[in-house]
Amino acid sequence: MQYRRLGRTGLLVSEISLGTVELGLDYGIRTEAGTNQPTPAEAERLLHHAVDIGINFLDTAAAYGTSETLIGKALRDRRSEIYIATKCMHYHDPTGSAPEIQRQMTASIDESLRRLQTDRIDLIQIHGRDDPALEMRMVREGIALETLQVAKRAGKVRFIGYSSYLPEVTLAILSQGEWDTLQIAYNIFDRRNEETVIPAARKSDTGVIIRSALLKGALTDRARHLPEHLRPLAERTDRLRGLLTDRIATLPQLALRFVLSCPDISTVIVGADRTAYVEEAVATSDGEGLPGDVWEAVQSERIDNPDLLNPGKWGIP
Repeated sequence: MQYRRLGRTGLLVSEISLGTVELGLDYGIRTEAGTNQPTPAEAERLLHHAVDIGINFLDTAAAYGTSETLIGKALRDRRSEIYIATKCMHYHDPTGSAPEIQRQMTASIDESLRRLQTDRIDLIQIHGRDDPALEMRMVREGIALETLQVAKRAGKVRFIGYSSYLPEVTLAILSQGEWDTLQIAYNIFDRRNEETVIPAARKSDTGVIIRSALLKGALTDRARHLPEHLRPLAERTDRLRGLLTDRIATLPQLALRFVLSCPDISTVIVGADRTAYVEEAVATSDGEGLPGDVWEAVQSERIDNPDLLNPGKWGIP
């Protein structure tokens, strides 16, 4: 496993970090009639195995079902080996009062501390709502920043970050200059942050955490199970199979090496519901990235339709 600096936090985090939404919820593209979600015992084994093979950064959220509870129970005796990043809930109504929004956010942080069985969260992030009116109000009025800074001064959290799908929000966050990290989507298909957000984060020394590197499974063999209205994604994924080689043998390897080829990102979140998927992801962290010819070949696969790029708009769990 290779490690990178998480921006101004100074933390050295594993290039591959573990996303845990699939442990706490029935999430992702279904490959069969039943759930893909592992049992609690399977989830615990997966968490331990991930740490054993070098992953030291775990991503979760208050909204991820039982994920925080599973992490707290499984890894409370290995707390010194990991950095935990979670996300707090906030008010859904953009017209709500600032004190009420802040009260709910603070309560969410306190509940996360309890579920994670820890006295301090390494990184607390705002869980973006994909709602421009709400998110821009949270940023412009300083509601989000002030609330998390209060939690930081109280010793509940070490660093603060923001997770959003909206480039206008992430650029506004970066302009404030007071956020430690930014979590954004970036993958072979979704390049919206490549020319603006990522370079701006580099200039401000803001740690960049990448999610959706596999686009909720659309950049894996699970793309074959996508519903008909997402057929354009499946067709593009099929084309990518023509780039596979002996060294880059699977679609996840191709997708993860693409993201790791960017030196300005700190870590790539990989959600996994099986230990084999974790092992495959970790194997891509070898400092090699993508060969130049493959890098050039994937440039034409960029998609600009936000309805295809945002899994929240797909209409599937």
